[in-house]
Amino acid sequence: MEMDGVGIERQSSIENEPRTLDIHQIGFAREAALYVVNTRGIEEALRIFTEGLEPVVSCMQGGQSNSVGHSEEDGNYRNNVVAKIPAGLRDIVSAPF
Repeated sequence: MEMDGVGIERQSSIENEPRTLDIHQIGFAREAALYVVNTRGIEEALRIFTEGLEPVVSCMQGGQSNSVGHSEEDGNYRNNVVAKIPAGLRDIVSAPF
């Protein structure tokens, strides 16, 4: 078999991964989040942290599609989220780290 100069373009799988933050960016983000949590009310902080996010409409599990019933248009969505946050919990910004 003869190859007619057709090359295969290979792309590292890391090119398909989302970009991540370095340790300094994580620290800056944590400080900014702490500032928002400590200087704003819970409703306004929640609005700031969730601005631009879109809810997941459906997901695939075991070959079946399952709908998720959360959306910002749902009047109880934001109230339910706020109600689940304990009043004394203020250092929630470092929870994922």
